[in-house]
Amino acid sequence: MNASCAKTSSRDHEGAKSMPTVSLKVTRQPSGASDQGAPEMGKPLFRGSGDTDYLCGNCGSVIAASMGPTQRVNIDVAACASCGAENEFPPHLRA
Repeated sequence: MNASCAKTSSRDHEGAKSMPTVSLKVTRQPSGASDQGAPEMGKPLFRGSGDTDYLCGNCGSVIAASMGPTQRVNIDVAACASCGAENEFPPHLRA
């Protein structure tokens, strides 16, 4: 796990303690010629009540926020709302 601060929107709590983060595995790069600077931050697809954020492996945006050890997602892969990259959730997080 990476203990760096997760990228979130400016509406999220400023000055909040940093959460543990996990970068997801990119299974398909975003369509387009190239990464063009920092993408706009999208809202997380999932929000839990735990302490771990799962980040896009391409741009670092939060895809699953505040996930707890017993919480699961009901999909295997998700497209990042910010950059469009397809990310795979780790097996322990899947339902």
